[in-house]
Amino acid sequence: MPFIVLTARKKVLLAGLSVFLAFIPLFVLVTFYREELLSQRLTLDSPVIKSTRINTLLVLSVLLGIFPYAVVDFFNRRYIDSINKNLGPFFKGLGESIRAGLPFIEALESVASITPGPLGSEMRNVIVKVEFGMSLEEALHRLADKLGVVSFKRAVITLITAYQSGGKVVDVLDSAAEMYAMLRAYEEERRTQVSPYFTVVYVAIAIFLFISFILIYVFVKPLAVLAGMGSAFGGLRIDVASINAILFYTAAFQSFFGGLIIGKLKANRVGAGLLHTIFMLTITLVYFNLLEIYGDALGRMIFPTPTP
Repeated sequence: MPFIVLTARKKVLLAGLSVFLAFIPLFVLVTFYREELLSQRLTLDSPVIKSTRINTLLVLSVLLGIFPYAVVDFFNRRYIDSINKNLGPFFKGLGESIRAGLPFIEALESVASITPGPLGSEMRNVIVKVEFGMSLEEALHRLADKLGVVSFKRAVITLITAYQSGGKVVDVLDSAAEMYAMLRAYEEERRTQVSPYFTVVYVAIAIFLFISFILIYVFVKPLAVLAGMGSAFGGLRIDVASINAILFYTAAFQSFFGGLIIGKLKANRVGAGLLHTIFMLTITLVYFNLLEIYGDALGRMIFPTPTP
């Protein structure tokens, strides 16, 4: 997928798409479940919406609202990461081509033709612009402005410096190749070191969902039945629906912010974790809706419910 430049117009379109998608579950809620929504009166005794269906539609609205930006950001980051991965070999190949006697532009064209992925494609576009009369410096600066990434802007400055450095061009390119190889090795090492923390976030939400099942269907519901029997609990009333809703909200918040934490760890940007947020929110929605359907039967299999 090509790099999507988020101009002001595209940002407005992306925001409009997000609002439209977020509105769909709300429209379904107001149109088909209005009476159920109005019946969910919030009080001090019951400060949450108890209906799993309504809560699902509300969370689904948030999920769909962040989906467009998350997808665009994911493909743009993958595009940039592919470029950064190939910068070291690209500079090394360019230095070797010039050392073999090719002029700078011809060497750049030769290396671009064998460089895989987005970097080779972008450099081939640069060569085409140069052949149509644009200066190499301007074509490279336009590419750097298009991608808007600091690491690639440095690479462009290095290329222009090498192009203008005359006899020391090979030395500049060799130094750049070594530097970008070291940066890539550092990035790979950092990802390896923080990758276990991604697993911790997913394991944490999985454990919380399992504990939610234990609390509701193995502890709270049997306790509510016993409380309904009277005597031993002194008329204590246990609102199972409210507890279930609180656990649903807690899991949703944990999923949302857990994804943002992964983004901060992985790419040093919270927005980079939105796809993880979407994935974990989807798991949470599916889990609680399946429990709404099959939870009672599963709970009775594990812990037989006493009858009054």
